[in-house]
Amino acid sequence: MTVDPRSAIVTGGSSGLGFQIADALLDRDYSVTIVGRNRERLDAALHRLHKAREGSSINRLHAHQADVCDAAQVNQLVADHLNRNDALDVLVNVVGVSDRGRLDRLASTRIEEHFRQNVLSALLCSQACLPALSQRSGTIVNIGSLASRLAGPYLGAYVPAKHALAGLTRQLRLECEEQDVHVGLVCPGPIEHADFGENRYQVTEQDGIPASAALPGGGARVRRLPPQRVANAVMQCIAKRKVEIVLPAKARLLMILDAISPALADRILKNRMGG
Repeated sequence: MTVDPRSAIVTGGSSGLGFQIADALLDRDYSVTIVGRNRERLDAALHRLHKAREGSSINRLHAHQADVCDAAQVNQLVADHLNRNDALDVLVNVVGVSDRGRLDRLASTRIEEHFRQNVLSALLCSQACLPALSQRSGTIVNIGSLASRLAGPYLGAYVPAKHALAGLTRQLRLECEEQDVHVGLVCPGPIEHADFGENRYQVTEQDGIPASAALPGGGARVRRLPPQRVANAVMQCIAKRKVEIVLPAKARLLMILDAISPALADRILKNRMGG
């Protein structure tokens, strides 16, 4: 009896962390479908990944253009992946957006878009992939953030959306146990990201937001993580079926404190973010 090679779908795989996760999966002999909305960026990612392997990944790597907030496009993505690979072992939900702003001035359209990108995308992809994943005792990994567990000021719709993703992940994990599908959450702090500049949010103090809020992590004094380190955490979540991985690990101490004394945790967070 032959066993199909392992395969994975990585949303947001054309750049940044998604690209690094696809790279790590290819290194572990997975067949990988990277997903994105921009055809040119997908093609550029394919070229870089193939070039790094001198073309040896040509039959194991594919790109699929889709909006993962659209159920019909997600269903087509999964169908195309299964037509090529016959099975699915891993789904990594990387797609998401971040934000800056005050909640008392937050437009409803903005928070709706953040929930679409950070939460609905993960839900739709998980729903579409679950039947295939259940055939292989597969794994879903959702990419959260320290903002999935802690709240900092001036992060706009990002904290509510990432908290919702953490809740979705936990509920889905409990419901999928009977199908032997594991659902994990990786919560990294600020990641080194060549695609974005320091002023990507363009905040102004006239908006009631300090300039430091535009910095990665909302200006929190924490070292940025190499994307390869976060990708390795995702591999650990898959291989060891970890429930949750927090990076840096010491941030979990603040999460524990937050559960015991939220007021003290708030003061520490505000101090670390220059408040």
